[in-house]
Amino acid sequence: MNKIKEFFKKTALYPIYKKTRAIFFRFFYGNPQKDLFIVWVTWTDGKTTTVNLIQKILNDNLWKTASLSTALIKVWDEIIENPKKMTSFDPKDLFKYLAIFKSEWVKYVVLEVSSHWIDQFRFHWIDFDMAVLTNISEEHLDYHKNIDEYAEVKKRLFLNVLSNDKPEKYWVLPKDDERGRRWAEELSFDKFLDYGIVSFASVKWENIVEDISKTEFDVVYLWKSYHITSNFLLGKHNVYNILAAISVGLLLGIPLEKIVKSVESFEWLPGRLEKIEKDWKVFFVDFAHTPRALESVLNYLSQVKEKKWWRLIVLFWAPGERDPYKRPLMWQIVDKFADIIVLTDDDPASENRYDIIRDIMKWINRKEWEDFYIIPERKLAVKFVKEISESWDIILLAWKGHENVQLTNFWKRKYSDKEELLKD
Repeated sequence: MNKIKEFFKKTALYPIYKKTRAIFFRFFYGNPQKDLFIVWVTWTDGKTTTVNLIQKILNDNLWKTASLSTALIKVWDEIIENPKKMTSFDPKDLFKYLAIFKSEWVKYVVLEVSSHWIDQFRFHWIDFDMAVLTNISEEHLDYHKNIDEYAEVKKRLFLNVLSNDKPEKYWVLPKDDERGRRWAEELSFDKFLDYGIVSFASVKWENIVEDISKTEFDVVYLWKSYHITSNFLLGKHNVYNILAAISVGLLLGIPLEKIVKSVESFEWLPGRLEKIEKDWKVFFVDFAHTPRALESVLNYLSQVKEKKWWRLIVLFWAPGERDPYKRPLMWQIVDKFADIIVLTDDDPASENRYDIIRDIMKWINRKEWEDFYIIPERKLAVKFVKEISESWDIILLAWKGHENVQLTNFWKRKYSDKEELLKD
């Protein structure tokens, strides 16, 4: 059956089928998108955080706003768990949710968009008002031929905004990113902002201070500076997400001082560097699943560790059936920062868990049972980490993040890093 599906995807009938399916559900649900202002957020890292932060800023300051992201669905202040183990929905579900949002008097919708979603025509017949780019790094190269193809797929959404019938065209791009700068020159939008650390960015940050409990920095816009303190969006990588969200608010006419209040009152997102303090230890549950995201998180944790903490312990693994080229890259990053490493399962799915172990072992130089441990069963690995950690340790549980299921070699089972961590 899988071979038949793969063959079908390579035929000329596949895009016709996907586009027809999208237009059918658009009209089946009454074309709900025509009355909504739709913002999409794409690229590799930080999409979920940025989507939910934009939702809060618009919801606090403009009108009732909804969002769809990997971690959760939000309508105004109501939070709904995302029932799909994916970033972007099938057109049937997507148009259904847009219809629900419209019936709830929502005006603004913020969508997280993956490259798969674009390439499989799931966005077809949705007219976007604003395009937001976070950053680029290696991801889904088991699906795309190379990083350039991956980028070109993402660019289609910018072209969607330019070519649709919406009255105004908006974009937000990262000035620090080479492709962001290039696209800013190539594409002509009505209203736009760029952000970054560089001095010529429209929205930039200065004077960052990172700590285990907060991140502080100054945001600069039109020669005015506003101080921001966030107790939940920790680390430099989250500052970039904040700047992208701030840029959206500014483009829609929200005063910066009001945006800052929304940012400072933003709380934890499930599994996004989510902090849990227990027994004089600090645990973090995080979804970082690209080399760049993992390095950003570990760089932040290693910096705050140097101030007064004892060791950095990382529970880490690689999922099956996805981007095997990333395994040595991510192992090298973990090896660089961690004092102790515990390797365990993520979602091995149909790939043999022990084959993944053997694959990783090719790059390991550490001595097992000293500062490196292999415990394939994830529940036991979390329990082990709790037992070997000591007061003033920082412990990162990487990869699973917000997810509440695990795809083992045998079945899909209910599983949550956070729940296992909170068990006595």
